[in-house]
Amino acid sequence: MFKYVLVASLLVTIALAAPAREESDAERQEREELERYQNENAQYSFNSNVDDKINDGQISRTEERDGGTVRGSYSYFDGFVQRHVEYIADKDGYRVLKDEMKDVGNGPQFNPEGQADVEGSLIGKYSIKLDKDDDEKHYKDIHA
Repeated sequence: MFKYVLVASLLVTIALAAPAREESDAERQEREELERYQNENAQYSFNSNVDDKINDGQISRTEERDGGTVRGSYSYFDGFVQRHVEYIADKDGYRVLKDEMKDVGNGPQFNPEGQADVEGSLIGKYSIKLDKDDDEKHYKDIHA
């Protein structure tokens, strides 16, 4: 058995050590054309939101892409400041369109009875609370 493992390992080592084949001009041009097409036609959108009433924090983000333009925003609250930023990234680069921040307090206020609600376009929605019955596990999922 050892002999077969040794031979297989040697074959893999030889295959990985082989020099990479050079890309021809035609292949490079085809790859670049495909990348250009994909970038011009790319589309996505997502969002996420965390409203943490245990640790007194909030975070949210949205972003969407249409071809070569990406627009988005993010916001957070941490007990000290509340901030909201809107941005765009396109052929002219990344730019902040709006940036608002204000002082809101002296830090987060812990609430052991609170609940944290989490929501996202890719993960759905759920909530958690502190698990006071299990010292090893600090949070429990309470599916909203």
